[in-house]
Amino acid sequence: MQAAADTNESLIRVIVQSHNDARCAAMLERDFTALETLLDDALTYTHSTGVTESKAQYLDALRTGRVKYLGLKRELDHFHAWGTCAVMQGRLGVEAEVDGQPYGTRALFTSTWVRQEGKWRMAAWASTREKAEAST
Repeated sequence: MQAAADTNESLIRVIVQSHNDARCAAMLERDFTALETLLDDALTYTHSTGVTESKAQYLDALRTGRVKYLGLKRELDHFHAWGTCAVMQGRLGVEAEVDGQPYGTRALFTSTWVRQEGKWRMAAWASTREKAEAST
């Protein structure tokens, strides 16, 4: 029974990671059609600055050019799946332009994906700036 669960989680991991890769590519390419399908309508997106946005608010910031992602570097540390829910945790490097100003940060993230009507969508994103290492 455990082997079947492990295989199922492995398959879900491949699918969700593929969707997440597509989401990141769509952010960089400003592909709003792809983002509309990859983000759940009930999305809550909490930035490393502490600002939380709905799906509409998040996409509006991208559409208007207030936020332009220039580069994303991701490292996945943990992945777990439970039936129709999957959670990814890791580290993220961001290069962007916010309100016309350069912005960059390193952050920790948790991303929650849900499967509804046979499709995986990101339902929640929360990130926090990575703590700077103390110099010795």
